[in-house]
Amino acid sequence: MNKKDWILVALVVSLFGNAMFFMEFKRVSRNEELRHELLNAYIQRDLVQLEETIQYQQDHNWENETLVTQKLDDAIDSIILHSGMESDKGKEDILMKLYDYMNAFKAGDSTFDVSLNDKQRADYIQLGQRLRTNGWNYGVGYDTNWDAFASKVNKLLGEL
Repeated sequence: MNKKDWILVALVVSLFGNAMFFMEFKRVSRNEELRHELLNAYIQRDLVQLEETIQYQQDHNWENETLVTQKLDDAIDSIILHSGMESDKGKEDILMKLYDYMNAFKAGDSTFDVSLNDKQRADYIQLGQRLRTNGWNYGVGYDTNWDAFASKVNKLLGEL
């Protein structure tokens, strides 16, 4: 083979290598995006269920207060999971701010057999209203895209 043929072979191999590298990069990027969308969906689902549970308990004279604290713990667990899997510092900061905000509503160390006082009930009612105002309520669809999710979180935390 002459020099021209070797250059052609090298270019073809390089082209295929770069194409494979690009396809792998796109696959990894898409998997990362799907992972974020799934984790965002878990958090949003838990916040919607929390809002719905608060409203239900409010409508039914707080007959089972423990459900509210359990739903709060579910939401906190989803936030911790997403935060622990996050490699982007900015996204992790937003998740940790949401965690701190939600964690402030915990009614103690136990989630079972909880009895809320009037202030805690009022705080939960206010939390439910904030969640509802920001679009985390039953019957309202939500976008799992990070930018839409982060915008809702920032709006929720900005109301403080």
